[in-house]
Amino acid sequence: MQNKQKRGSWVIILSLLIALILSVIPLPESWQPYRPDWVFLVFSYWVVALPHRIGLLWAFVWGLIFDGLLGSTLGLHSFTFCIVAFILQLSYLRIRLYPIWKQALTMGGLSLLYLALVLWLSRITGSPESSFDYWLSAGINALLWPWLFILLRDIRRYFKVA
Repeated sequence: MQNKQKRGSWVIILSLLIALILSVIPLPESWQPYRPDWVFLVFSYWVVALPHRIGLLWAFVWGLIFDGLLGSTLGLHSFTFCIVAFILQLSYLRIRLYPIWKQALTMGGLSLLYLALVLWLSRITGSPESSFDYWLSAGINALLWPWLFILLRDIRRYFKVA
């Protein structure tokens, strides 16, 4: 068997860095509940698109970076990203076959799981933050998934990320 050359790592890292920046851009207080989980969405795309390259190690590292950037409990997002990456790696073949609207529903469900885990772990560690508005970002994530999927797929194809 021949080893495939791993190309385009810089595209993956750059897209995740842009997602990190979008996650911390200041928004007016009234818009905060509508902020999508950019890192979750971009990371989920790369796990579905390249499951042989992007997995639990990437989830752990980018989760720690996200924790450091947000100032949350260290390991909170790492744990939740690892669980999401594990689920996505188990079902990436099925998700790829779904039509885009069904993928959006799947990502909305995974986003609910992600938000529930973050809320649960933040309550355990003593920094709860919940209201009805907290759960709105799962719907926003589901609505954004088709557009983000198409954009990142075209970028992946243009730069021949393999």
